[in-house]
Amino acid sequence: MKKRKMRLKTKLIIIISIAAAIALAALFFNNATAVILSVSSARLKAMNTLAVDEAVGEALQSGAEYGDFMTVSYGDDGNVSSMTANSAAINSVARRAASLAQTKLTQMSGGGISIPLGAFTGIEALSGFGAGINIKIIPVISVECSFVSRFTQAGINQTLHSIYIEVVTDITIVLAARTERVLAASEILVCESLINGEIPQIYLQGGLLGSGSLVPAG
Repeated sequence: MKKRKMRLKTKLIIIISIAAAIALAALFFNNATAVILSVSSARLKAMNTLAVDEAVGEALQSGAEYGDFMTVSYGDDGNVSSMTANSAAINSVARRAASLAQTKLTQMSGGGISIPLGAFTGIEALSGFGAGINIKIIPVISVECSFVSRFTQAGINQTLHSIYIEVVTDITIVLAARTERVLAASEILVCESLINGEIPQIYLQGGLLGSGSLVPAG
């Protein structure tokens, strides 16, 4: 009877030990995956910044002049009578920038991402330490570009009109165990012009390229 109880006790200890080991392994794997995803997200955001800067630069080619995107007309009183956006030029640059950014980011991430060995411990504080291990990830990338503009008071009866290209990148990182979604937004100045005279409120209050309200100087 005692031997039987001992065998049952031994079996129970073994079962509990195995269950505990599995639970610890699962916890370790889950923590390590979370840290790896965090490091991967940071690496991809850095790649995205570089890809977007290069893409916008190439999309604008030799540079961009304010007159390429906007036509300002004045009335006899010297004030602005109308502002017209060159939709064809704006859409062309936006499409090209989005396509280039997506291609460049896909190429940059295609070789994998270097993850420090410390990240595999699952401890955030150690995630930046150790030799780099190249991890193959499957990023699903989508890039959208649009133009926005802002008006800023620049002096007496003067307004600075700034045009930006806004790039929003949606990246889904696919690993064996989990996926992570990363959103990154960049805003790059394209051109600007100092406008003399009063500007109709319709343009100052969001009626032009999604512009916001007039921003006071300083």
